[in-house]
Amino acid sequence: MVRLFGNLARGIRLAWDASRAQFALTVTLTLIASSLPALEVWLGKRLIDLVIAGDRTSVASTAIVLGVVFGAQRMLNDVRHHQSDLYSLRVVAHAMGVFLAKAASVDVGHLDDPAWHDRADRARRDITWLPAQMTMSAAQMLGSTATLASLVGLVAAMHPALAGLLVVAIVPSLIIQRRVLRWFFELRTVDTPAERERMYMADLLGAPTFAKEIRSFGLAGHLLGRFTAIADEQARDSSRLLRRAAAWSTVSATCTAGAVAAAYYFIAARGLAATLTPGDLAAGFGAFTVSAGQANALAFMFGQLERYATFFDDYRAFMAAEPLVPVPAEPVALPSPIAPGLALEGVHFTYPRGTREALAGLDLEVEPGEMIALVGENGAGKTTIVNLLSRFYDPTHGRVCLGGVDLRELDPSALRSRIGVLLQDFAKYQLTVRDNVRLGRIERATSDLELTAALEAARARFLLEPGRGLDARVGRMFEGGHDLSGGEWQRLAVARLMYRGAELWILDEPTSNLDPEAEAAIFSELKQQLEGRMAIVISHRFSTVRVADRIYVIERGRVLESGSHDELIAARGRYAELFEVQAAGYR
Repeated sequence: MVRLFGNLARGIRLAWDASRAQFALTVTLTLIASSLPALEVWLGKRLIDLVIAGDRTSVASTAIVLGVVFGAQRMLNDVRHHQSDLYSLRVVAHAMGVFLAKAASVDVGHLDDPAWHDRADRARRDITWLPAQMTMSAAQMLGSTATLASLVGLVAAMHPALAGLLVVAIVPSLIIQRRVLRWFFELRTVDTPAERERMYMADLLGAPTFAKEIRSFGLAGHLLGRFTAIADEQARDSSRLLRRAAAWSTVSATCTAGAVAAAYYFIAARGLAATLTPGDLAAGFGAFTVSAGQANALAFMFGQLERYATFFDDYRAFMAAEPLVPVPAEPVALPSPIAPGLALEGVHFTYPRGTREALAGLDLEVEPGEMIALVGENGAGKTTIVNLLSRFYDPTHGRVCLGGVDLRELDPSALRSRIGVLLQDFAKYQLTVRDNVRLGRIERATSDLELTAALEAARARFLLEPGRGLDARVGRMFEGGHDLSGGEWQRLAVARLMYRGAELWILDEPTSNLDPEAEAAIFSELKQQLEGRMAIVISHRFSTVRVADRIYVIERGRVLESGSHDELIAARGRYAELFEVQAAGYR
């Protein structure tokens, strides 16, 4: 129960933060509308008694008041429903914004955990409706409680036994609702991995990213079959649970029906004994009927609130995800310009849930104005170095220092603001050319001249040709956009890096879609524009990395050898061997 009300309070606080004025208006309208049913019952009783007494004047005025109350309730309900719809949009937008802010800032290490993905998936599904629904349900529950309390007063005034019959009508329903909703929550939790796989199949079938390969390999039937098989199994699980729920609901309905029948008989018997007036009889029947309905509605809404609060656990757990990369209480500021350069000293690292070291005592350094290259086979540890430099993770042992400062002493956000990263799986923003470049440093005031200079440095001047331009939209997702080739997208990503103006460039296979000549030209351009910056390049093309000032050969998480291209060729070690293998392919 403590968890229920704690989660309910958190959900309502989220709704309150979305719009305090609309929250107050929604609750006020609900309470006013909920106070009217008891008044209608009492006015109905008075009208019957006035008819029997023959009081024509009072009959007319009471009928008018009853009509006004009925019309007011109808109007209030319509306004409340429209207001609730509008308010729900605000709550969903606010809650989703809070969720997305967390999702965009959570440490990368969480993304390695399947359990985190399950929790995030449930939280994402729930946040689109849960806070708004919790608020609406809580307001309705408050309104039903107010309605029930006023009607119970009328019923209890006739005889206390009627209040006992109301308890018999509501308690079994409340207990059974809680049990059934707990079953549904347990099924939903167990079902999350299957649901994620089902939606993954849907993404594969529907996303343009995979369209060509799925058609080329004829995979649509297979993927659709997997989607359908998972959906069928989910339907069978839900069907079994619904049958159990229906059986218990029959028990609840029987208890309620028995209590209502007993109450009607009790009231009728007192009417036969002439201890109630005709108006009292009508009021008694009406009040108990409405009270029983409100009691059942209250039990249902309480069960729903418990369900919502239980589901809210996933959202709360997602939002409470602890940082894996700690931010120091008093972070050190990096010197500007950065000096000395970058140094990895005896670095060991094992990924969370990993079984072997990705780095095993690695040492390397980069000086300002220097470009180094990392080469080695897949899995050697090159990308892990990039992850540590961006402080997505911290070393298990050893130090990574920039400007003479251990990265663990820096605020990760401040560190990343001084780094420019260009990855092999870089983002393709379906926006304008201007936006694509400006996203490199979105907070920076800019000019068309600077944007054009970045595009020219990336050899992407073609994007400014007639019919295109800075304000031309790229990609096919939105109307008016034109698609780019893989190489053109990569040049646009390089322009974004150029515009960022960072002091440390990290390029992890960023130009794999370019032909060797274009790639060599871009790297030559990058080196010319270092101007005191540091650059780390990862590439499998030895014709490209030879322009680096120093090359590190990484193997099994260690530096096997290092030196300039000529020095490594002369040493006739692993680099020379790999270079010869690649060069043979061009002969």
